[in-house]
Amino acid sequence: MDPQVLSAIIAGSISLAVSSVVAAWAQRRKLESDYDAILRAERLAEYRKLCQLTEPIGWYGKHEITSETAKKLLADLDHWYFENGGGLLLSDISYKSYEELLQALDKYDGVPDHLRPVGSKLRASLAYDIGGRKRPLLKPRIRRQELERPDVIASRLSSK
Repeated sequence: MDPQVLSAIIAGSISLAVSSVVAAWAQRRKLESDYDAILRAERLAEYRKLCQLTEPIGWYGKHEITSETAKKLLADLDHWYFENGGGLLLSDISYKSYEELLQALDKYDGVPDHLRPVGSKLRASLAYDIGGRKRPLLKPRIRRQELERPDVIASRLSSK
């Protein structure tokens, strides 16, 4: 066989193999990305509900936390987890924080400061799961120091 034909066949085979591997990798990345986007959207909806449920034990709560409040919150969290299916969406870290809150509610001794930090920890882990409390991925056009200077902000706004 002619060496040029043989090298063309080998080059074509290698090119086909590489492009197949790259295409499979790209398809997998797209599927992972799509799955992550769907999971994030579902988590956002359910975590919002869960966060609202914990409002009575917030740091700056307007509510007195009684044993009845704790029992009601425990029942509401149980309903959210099982009836709404929100528990399926919890990450490992958020699930552990959720379990800690359930245990704290179950053993509530009438001291609000025994519940508030546990509720705060759960809300923080939920925010982390959905990408909250992080710096923006895109670089802001105005630096933090410039936000304190009205002349810089005015000049940026007038140039648009």
